[in-house]
Amino acid sequence: MWLFRTFSILVALSAVIVTGCTVEPLNSSRSNSQVSSSTLSTSTRSILQKTEVDAVTTRHAQQVRNQLLFAMNGGTLQPNGRYRVKLNVEQSISRIAIEANSRAPTSSQVIMKTNYALIDKIQGKTVAQGARQVVTPFNNSPQSFATQRAEREAVNRAAAQMAQQLRLAIAQNLANL
Repeated sequence: MWLFRTFSILVALSAVIVTGCTVEPLNSSRSNSQVSSSTLSTSTRSILQKTEVDAVTTRHAQQVRNQLLFAMNGGTLQPNGRYRVKLNVEQSISRIAIEANSRAPTSSQVIMKTNYALIDKIQGKTVAQGARQVVTPFNNSPQSFATQRAEREAVNRAAAQMAQQLRLAIAQNLANL
């Protein structure tokens, strides 16, 4: 009897907690936000597809930009978007393990930091901004070419991870407008 009563109380309490949850897909249409306040109701996904990403000047920043464009719109920018993203990407290499005898690094990591700003092109002002960081490890080899390739692959992995983080952050910012 005691076990049944405890079980029923837990079930009732769980039902009360679950009914208080409001879960909504990130890319859903929201009629009460500025994103969908135009004449046609649009979703965050369609806003992302029309969002531009400003040009950058370094290789690692271009990797992030390309990956971000592909993540947001499949690589095909739709015209007449309202927003644009400005990126500032910094990259550094940190040697984290050194061989005792030769003092040669055996393990390193790429640290990629990105500051972004989401800009409303119509109003000309920044509507959201943020920063993200990705750390990607790689192994050093006694062969210099192998180490260079490992470093480049780590930069590519970091850029892909960074683009996914930025896409989610920008989508959240757009959904909250």
